[in-house]
Amino acid sequence: MKKVIILHNIISPIRVFLFNELAKHYKSQGIEFKVLFLSVSDKNRNWKVDFDMNFDYEILDNFAIRIVGKDLNTFFINPGIYKKLKQENPDKIISFGWDNWVAYAATHWCKKNKKIFILWSGSTKYEKSWRRTLLRPVVKYIINRSNDFIAYGTRAKEYLTSFGANPENIQIFYNTIDIEYFSEKSKNFTEKKTLKRKLGVETNKIVLFSGRLIEMKGIFEMINGFKKYFDIDNDISLLIIGTGPDEEKLKKYIRDKQIENIFFTGFVQYEDLYKYYSISNVLLFPSRQDIWGLVINEAMACGLPVITTKETGASVDLIEEEKNGYIIKSNNFSEITKAIKKVFDNGLHNKNNSWETIQKTRVEDVLKEIKL
Repeated sequence: MKKVIILHNIISPIRVFLFNELAKHYKSQGIEFKVLFLSVSDKNRNWKVDFDMNFDYEILDNFAIRIVGKDLNTFFINPGIYKKLKQENPDKIISFGWDNWVAYAATHWCKKNKKIFILWSGSTKYEKSWRRTLLRPVVKYIINRSNDFIAYGTRAKEYLTSFGANPENIQIFYNTIDIEYFSEKSKNFTEKKTLKRKLGVETNKIVLFSGRLIEMKGIFEMINGFKKYFDIDNDISLLIIGTGPDEEKLKKYIRDKQIENIFFTGFVQYEDLYKYYSISNVLLFPSRQDIWGLVINEAMACGLPVITTKETGASVDLIEEEKNGYIIKSNNFSEITKAIKKVFDNGLHNKNNSWETIQKTRVEDVLKEIKL
């Protein structure tokens, strides 16, 4: 029996859904499937790790090198990877990402043992950082030794190609979520008024942000853009889901500027996110860089239009101007104001094609089209 091994950094609710689906896919083909996680979680992740994991998996022994800057950068080292791969002896290894020591080691092991190595990547040209510059030789090394590639979307495919990957060897598997879960849960949520009262929200219109509270996500431009719109229409609130290193700085900024109608929920567990989408009218995700932005998928599955930047990987594949949202310039608060106004002036909060568009990311359909 053939065996496929997936290498992934930590256990997350999004990936558990995907790996459950992949396990069913491989089982139907009589292929053994196992996931090797580099760690259970990381210090900047707050979700509960108690998911229904219906696939074979193992958490590797590890130690971590953590560098704290504008955000936490973690590099897991798993010394036992060579021994583990020899023990498992897979026919194929699929590595999610390149920014860990295990991916580098696995390419070497596959080359030596004449096995197939596939790089599954979401990286785009918009991720400009010291880490990207430092690891550029490693990226080239892994790409040059990969047999095939899986890209999150169009931007990720373009990035792989820029490093010399053959476009014919790159398949697109849109970064995805359980869209049925979000759709059904949000449609059937009956306690919207109760949740709004609990949050203190009294307006008819709600703009939602969900993500890490770090400057890179465009959170300060978001506040200024919202404030400018609020000055012309005060029947609107900004709901902010998430925590992060810039949370207190952001709250102080709001207090100092005396900006009204902004509400913080703190961290929300994944299984409860749909509640907040269901009471909102539009998702605002003005990130300056993001390999994809799965909150966009979540919002669209709940029927919301989306305002985001060209620097988010999902924008080019999921956002259709005037139909389900707007793609704006990053680091520009006036663009945010204009986009919010367009959403409500053009009625996208009432009618859009988000649900129809997000269908292209449905896992079972993608698995029928690509070769894994």
